[in-house]
Amino acid sequence: MSKHHAGEAHADDATMRMRLLQPMQQFALLTLPDGLLAVAFAVAASFDFLPVAWLSRIPMGVLAMREQLAFALMVEGGFLMMQGTLVDIATRLRSRPPVWLVVLIAGGVLLFSEHAHAVMRMAWDGGMVLFVPLLFSLADRAAVLWILPRRTQVEKIAARALISNRIVTGLALVALFVASTILATAWSRVFDFLAGAWVFLSLGCIYFGIAAFDSSRVRGRAFAARPSVLFGYDLLGIEYLEPV
Repeated sequence: MSKHHAGEAHADDATMRMRLLQPMQQFALLTLPDGLLAVAFAVAASFDFLPVAWLSRIPMGVLAMREQLAFALMVEGGFLMMQGTLVDIATRLRSRPPVWLVVLIAGGVLLFSEHAHAVMRMAWDGGMVLFVPLLFSLADRAAVLWILPRRTQVEKIAARALISNRIVTGLALVALFVASTILATAWSRVFDFLAGAWVFLSLGCIYFGIAAFDSSRVRGRAFAARPSVLFGYDLLGIEYLEPV
């Protein structure tokens, strides 16, 4: 084989390897944020089952992470319905609105979101260390009004499916948490077990684990060919893209 043909064969092999690696790289990038949070919640929940001798060796800063994760989960839950409204509006806009209108729409949605109000007040009471990052989180969520109008129809449907599945997952986990609290109160034998922080943190692990899986699912070929929600309950109407 000539050097020229050998070079072409090597280039073709490299191209093929890159094509095989791309889905793996995309999966890692798309699922990384939610996946890391799921792992962090799992680790934090496991602290309740470690021997006291082991806990004494864990730095206090690591143990304090549990409170930060619990607050992050409350923020996620408090902003879920507001985020659903923002995605619903953003996916039905036919053109990208100016920045001032993005701010106006996001502010209006926030104004009528009681759960978001509760989270904002809690962060304000906690001081600027909590409140300032929450403002950045709010701006990031409002950015969908700027980003989604120019996306393809499939990408818009995927965005609607993602937030719909997050809301359904969140509601189901809230119901599970309430049930565990009632069970712990009514049945004294399991009170100490179910009253631990691990229950709340485990729900966070489940929530973000499902979100990580769904983030990759909606970007696959199967979803593009036949869009669907994860649990069979289409809360938002993922293919409803009528202009607002």
